[in-house]
Amino acid sequence: MKHKNDRRWIALIVLIASLIFFILGFMYPLLQSGFGIGPFTIKSDYVYISTSFRYFFDKGEVFIGFLLLFFTIIFPIIKYVFLFLTLLGRKMPRQGAVATALEIINKWSMLDVFVVAVLILNMKFDSDIIVSKLEAGTTLFAVSVLLLMTSSFIAKKMIANKPEPEK
Repeated sequence: MKHKNDRRWIALIVLIASLIFFILGFMYPLLQSGFGIGPFTIKSDYVYISTSFRYFFDKGEVFIGFLLLFFTIIFPIIKYVFLFLTLLGRKMPRQGAVATALEIINKWSMLDVFVVAVLILNMKFDSDIIVSKLEAGTTLFAVSVLLLMTSSFIAKKMIANKPEPEK
C-alpha cells in the first residue's frame, strides 16, 4: 500500500509542476516576430498562447481557432481538474466514462496540436523581411505538456492496478 501512496505523491508533484509550467507558458511569449532587413529589426511583436488562437479567429479561420483553443487551453484545464480529483481519491459520477473519453482525446495530445500551431505561425511569419524567433513560452508550455502526460501515465497505472472490491 505504501508503494501506491508513493506513486500518488509523485504523480501529484509532477502534476503541480506541470500546472506551474502551464501557467508560465501563458505568461511568456511563444514567438517574437518582426520586420527586419538582415541583422536589423525594424518592428518587433510577441505572440502569446492566448493571441495565437485569436489570430485565427481574427482571420476568419474559426475551426482552427477553436481547435487550438480546445487543445491548448480547455482540454488541459479539464485534464488538470480530472487528474487532481483522481489523485486526491475523489470519486466522480461516471468516472470510467470520463477516463475513457480523456484517453481517446489524449491520442491527439495538445503537444501535437501545439507543435503544429507553432509551425503554422512560424511559417506564416517567416520570410526574408519578416523574421520570427521562438521564445521561452514555447519551452515552458512544452515542458508542462510532457509533465502532464507523465502524471496522467502514473495515474492511469495506479487506476489499472487498483484491486476490485470484494462482494
